[in-house]
Formats: sequence, C-alpha cells, structure tokens
Amino acid sequence: MELFLFLLTSAPVLMFVTGVIAAVGKSNLKIPDSLSTTLNIYLLLAIGLKGGMGLASVSFEEIALPLTVTLLIGILLPLLAFLAGGLLKFTFHERIAMAATFGSVSLVTYVAASTQLERLGIGYEPFMTTLVVVLEIPGLIVALLLYNQTQVMGITATSGKTNSLSVLRDSLFSKSILLMLAGLVVGLVTPDATPLKPFFVDLFPGVLLLFLLGLGVKVGQQLKTVPTYGLKFVAMGMLFPLIGALVGFLAAGVAGLSEGGTILLMTLAASGSYIAAPAMLQASVPEAKPSFYLTLSLAVTFPFNLLIGIPLYIAIVT
Repeated sequence: MELFLFLLTSAPVLMFVTGVIAAVGKSNLKIPDSLSTTLNIYLLLAIGLKGGMGLASVSFEEIALPLTVTLLIGILLPLLAFLAGGLLKFTFHERIAMAATFGSVSLVTYVAASTQLERLGIGYEPFMTTLVVVLEIPGLIVALLLYNQTQVMGITATSGKTNSLSVLRDSLFSKSILLMLAGLVVGLVTPDATPLKPFFVDLFPGVLLLFLLGLGVKVGQQLKTVPTYGLKFVAMGMLFPLIGALVGFLAAGVAGLSEGGTILLMTLAASGSYIAAPAMLQASVPEAKPSFYLTLSLAVTFPFNLLIGIPLYIAIVT
C-alpha cells in the first residue's frame, strides 16, 4: 500500500489528475495544440536520444534475445486482443481496432513507468527504448492482415485495399517512429553527447509534466463517451492490460531482463496506442469508429495503467 501511495503522489500522476479534474469541472484550462505537438516532438526525440546513449554501451549479443522476444510479443498481443474481443461479442471492426490498439504501444505510458523507476532507484537495461520501437509496428501489421482477410475466425470482413507493406512503410515514417529512430541514431553515433544532456535529459521531467497535464485534459473530455459503449468496453480496457502485462512478464523472464527491464516490458505489453494505431486505423480501416478506439486507449487503458497498472507491475516484480 505504501508503494501505491508513493507512486500515486508522484508529480506526473498528480499533474495528469489535475488535467482530468480541469476537464470534468469544465475549467478554461487548455494546452494549445501547437504546444502539445511541440512537447510530443521533444519527448519522442529525448526518449530516442537517451536510448541511443545507452545502446552505445551494449553489444549485439546482449540485445539479440530481448529483440526477438519483443517481436514475438508484438505478433501475439494483437491476436489475443482480437480473440478477446470475439469472446466479449464486439463487432469485427471493433475487434480489429482492439488488435491495433493493444498490439501497438503507448510511449507516454512507457515514459511514466521509467520515470517512476528512476524515482524508486530501480535500474533497467539501456536498450529498452529500442524495444519500444520494435514493439510499435508488428501489431499494426497483424491487425491489418486480419482485416484484409475475407474470412477471419468465421466472421466475414470487407476485403481490405491496403497491404501490410504500406502499413510498414507508413509506420516507419510516422512521426513517433521516425523521431525515436532519429534520436536513437544521434545518441548512438555522437562521439560526445554531453552537450545534449542539459536540454534533453535535465529538462525532461518538467516537459513530461506539461505534456501529462494536457493529456489529462484530453482524457477528461473523453470520459463522457465511455458509458455509451457499455460495461464490456470498460472491462476490455482494464482487463486486457493485465493479460498483456502477464505476457510481458513471461517474455522478460525468457529474455533474462532485470527487475526494471521486466517492469518496463510489462508496461509496454499492457499499454494501448493512441497515436500510431489511430493513424493506421483512420487510413486503412475506415469502418472502425475513432471515438471507439480513442476512448478505449485514452479514457480507459491509459488512466488504468497510470493509476493502477504501473504500481501493480512494480509491486509484483519487486
């Protein structure tokens, strides 16, 4: 209980809750879209740079098994989400949206977990950011492959017009992946990254607080749409992260990750994408409603992981 209270009173969580309260209370507090975009770009670059700096000290032998295991997770999770959606009697296109959402990852959830680990003094592998990039893409491709089939799990679907290669291309050149990859490369090949640390490392906690404040406002605005989708919608948004966390826990054991690395892999597997997945779904699965998958990831799964999931994953591992 002390651990939960310690984590729930952390600055990132409190700032997020402040944003939610502001939206629910109809405050005039608002983070301008231009500032939100700027903060997002900063966070993506900073995470990539920090990962690249750490990756420079790691050999390929050390990262080969974690990379392989993470890739398998990226293939398994969307299939599990699709099957779970079928058990709960969601429509075919809703199940595709779930596969993409839970098959991809939430960078902000990862950042929140890593920030909590640093606050607790729990170390983790320097290549974890690389695993974020690896886990971002496979789920989107698997979801699209499911969509493109004319007969999937006994349910007839419309024939898709987009192939997996185009999804791979679009994913690699999406803002989140491109910026993280750029940061990884810069952090990896720069002979001396010390001059970059004051801006991209020291300022990171403060920028994260501003971003979470704005995200809290967005979540608060989405909350009113949750009841329209029913109890099974909320159950899916809260229970599937626990399934994903279990998969991440088992995979981390196979990969031989440390306590911190295990917690982060559990968090990644438990998270739901609200950036990459919506972009793919809007472009390739127009039948899926944005209000459905954005509300699922933003208003249910993200708050669950931030307030309950991350403290629970830390408690289980430690």
